[in-house]
Amino acid sequence: MADLKVRHWFLGGGYLGGSVTSAIALVSLSDIYLTDMLNEKKDRTGTATPDAVLGLLSMAPMSGYDIRALISQSIGHFWSESFGQIYPALKRLTAEGYVEKKTERQKGRPDRNVYSLTSKGRERLREWLLVPAVPEVPRNELLLKLFFGSQAPASASRENVQAFVVRQEAAQKVYAGIAKDLKRQRAGDPQLSFWLMTVSYGQHFSGAMVRWGRETLKQLDAIERSAAKKGFKRAK
Repeated sequence: MADLKVRHWFLGGGYLGGSVTSAIALVSLSDIYLTDMLNEKKDRTGTATPDAVLGLLSMAPMSGYDIRALISQSIGHFWSESFGQIYPALKRLTAEGYVEKKTERQKGRPDRNVYSLTSKGRERLREWLLVPAVPEVPRNELLLKLFFGSQAPASASRENVQAFVVRQEAAQKVYAGIAKDLKRQRAGDPQLSFWLMTVSYGQHFSGAMVRWGRETLKQLDAIERSAAKKGFKRAK
């Protein structure tokens, strides 16, 4: 059975003598059923790797190396695939008739396998695009450390958040550059509007994260000031 992802609302949680006094978890059944249904539509490997590969091949025939290079220059900002994922997916997609492989002989170099999308593969890609995207819970070490931040000096959390803000500010500049280059180099491409939507997501996300980070830094500063005052009073 597909993994079930559920939302929990924890109300009134607290600790007394080392035990939780109350923690009420309300499970949204509609989320369970929706996620279960959508997971049935996912690739049986449990990933969307084959569909990502089909999407990239819809742009042009490519080798596995070409696909990995294109990922780093495009969808790598929000979707990652390694060679260890790409080549098994290509092998399987070829065996199932979604992709066609053509071997190109290269003088003095290893043969180059170039993969192209078949009509069957294009139809599978279309079917995948019509299925609602499955929400995924991200793994975020920064938030994990903040959640347990009271167990260490607030300055440690502050350093982490400050570094995060710097990275997001840099990302904003990168996304602005990507948008500018795409508009200049790919003007007239029917896929341009869709590519720019994903860049816009990155711009909005980074902007929101910068605002959150600055707000969080103010809160951490207040915690540090409060701790310093308490330490001063104890010293007296």
